[in-house]
Order: sequence, then C-alpha cells, then structure tokens
Amino acid sequence: MTTNRACVWVGARKVEVQERPIPAVGEGDVLVEVISTGICGSDCHNWESDKISKQLILGHESAGIIKEVGKGVTDRVIGQRVAIEPGFACMTCEFCLRGNPNICSNLKYCGLDPTDGTLCQYVACRASMTVPIPENISWEEAGAIQPLAIAVQLARRAALNSHHTLAIFGCGPLGLLILAVAKAYGVRKVVMFDIEQSRADFAVKYGAHAGIVPPQRGESQEPLAFAQEYATSLHKELGVGSGFDVTVEASGAEVCAQMAICLLKNGGTCIQAGLGKPLTSVPLFLLTARELNIKGTVRYTPGCYADAIDLLSRGLIDLKPLITSTYPLTKCVEAFEAQHARKDIKIVIMNQE
Repeated sequence: MTTNRACVWVGARKVEVQERPIPAVGEGDVLVEVISTGICGSDCHNWESDKISKQLILGHESAGIIKEVGKGVTDRVIGQRVAIEPGFACMTCEFCLRGNPNICSNLKYCGLDPTDGTLCQYVACRASMTVPIPENISWEEAGAIQPLAIAVQLARRAALNSHHTLAIFGCGPLGLLILAVAKAYGVRKVVMFDIEQSRADFAVKYGAHAGIVPPQRGESQEPLAFAQEYATSLHKELGVGSGFDVTVEASGAEVCAQMAICLLKNGGTCIQAGLGKPLTSVPLFLLTARELNIKGTVRYTPGCYADAIDLLSRGLIDLKPLITSTYPLTKCVEAFEAQHARKDIKIVIMNQE
C-alpha cells in the first residue's frame, strides 16, 4: 500500500485525482482496498455544485477486499470480499433505535459534504458496515450493490407481492433496479414510463411488460384532468382493471407524481423515490376519496444489502446489462463527463486502475 489515489471535487464540474493518506484502522474497523465504485445521480449533483465546503472525495457505491482488521474485529478476515455500506448512522438516536438508521438524525454519508466518500484506493470503516459478497459476483456488479439495496428497501416500503401490478416512472438506473427486484419477487405486471424512447425500449428488453413514452399535455388541458383521462385509457389498454396496485415515482418530475397517483386503484400505494422540486402539486383529495397511500423512501435499512447480494448471487437479478461503461479511477474526469451526458445507464469506476 504505497498510494491512495482519490477522485476529489475541487470546483463546479471539476474533479481531479489527488493523493490522500491511507487511513488508520481503529479497534472496530477494517481497511478495505476498494476495487469498484458505481457513479450515481447524487455524485453528479456534487460534481456540478459550487457549494461544497471542502475538497471532497466523491463516491459511495463501493466494494473491495479487506486488507487489515482492527484488534476488536472478530467477524471479518483479511482477504474477504465485501460491499461497503456508506451510511454512518449514530445508532443511538430514536430513529436508529427503532430500526431506521436510514433516517438517523445524526447521519453522515460517504461523499455527502462534509464526509469523504469511497472513490479512492483505500477506505477505513466500521467492520459492521461491510457485507460479505461471494466469488460469483463480479467486481463490476459489486459496484452497483448499493443502489440495488435501495431498490430492495423500496420493495419493502411497497410490500411488493407476486399478485401486484406495478407502474414505474423513470427508466434510469433506480427505475430499472426496481424493475429487477419486482421481477425477482414475481410481481405480475410491471409497466415503465420515460420521456426517452430508447430508455423505455431498454426497460422492455430488461423485463418490463411495457415501456411507454407518455404524450405531452396540451396547453389548453388542465393538468389533473389530463392525468385522469390518460390514466383511464391506460387501465383499459394495459388490462389492469381499475388501476395499479403500486406506482413508483423515480424521476422527480411533478407531472409524473400526479400521474403516479391517478394510475392507482382504490387503496393503492404510491412510493415517492425521485427527488424533485421542494414543493410539488399533487391531488390530495384523491388520497382521501380513494383511500390511497403515499410513502417516501430513502437509502436502505438493515438487511437490504444482504438481500441484494443474495438476489445477485442466486442469479435472480442480472446487473450486467445495466453496466454500460467502466473507467479507471485515473480517468474519473471522463467518467463524470459521461455521467452528466446521460448516454450510459450505469457507470462503474475501477478504483485500483
């Protein structure tokens, strides 16, 4: 261990490779040689920002090999392949104590200012934040375990079941991973929506029953009336009776949030996963009149990583089609430019290259 190259934010839309010290290992910690790291939208948001408080190491979707264990660690060994959970929950606040460390009131998160991320060669973390991964999962796939765990958490929030019908708005990485989890759980019908035909077509190739580009609302059409009329036509066209059991809004667009509610059957559930405007207009009267449910979802809870790894290891989910590019860490500038261009579905950086 002679170097610890890191991808560091140094200004708006500007990263550079810097040398950072190899971190010390505490009594309950492990040192991980990071092999792969996926890039996601929040990384790109940081990359674009001009408001980061320091030169921040980016990245949080990482996996690697344990190189050193602290004196108090008994359940991890040198040479073990692991995924790194990037959320540093305090484990003492009311939310952690009730089993929701994803909404910890003192949460620190890798790559989220001011906490350094994992897009470097070596990371030290609590041993409990590492989850073993078997040999039959490739390093490229391992770099996408974290977002798959987020999709598993969403499925928990939705209580997805095999008899359900599901509509997903947004055919980006998160939407596609939710599709993958839904298919693994045997969900009866999954329909996906996107504004780009190529992404809707990819969703069908990846297992969706239909991929739809919705029509544009006319200038004279009132938004809610448009959403309700379109929803009624889709119910008949797709054969989902009076509506979908579950809808997932993974785009953050206001019009999609409205449509996701209108597409539900009475008593259905909408999961809001996309990060849109701070204030969005939705038809609240429908929630009451039709006893609908809206739930937010963020990050993952205990066991989501293990579930994601098990689904991968058993071949119930295949991440390979989603990983459309890999870059060495030394070319992280090009990787972030590619992420910003949105031509790839999932980009993975190989940290040791």
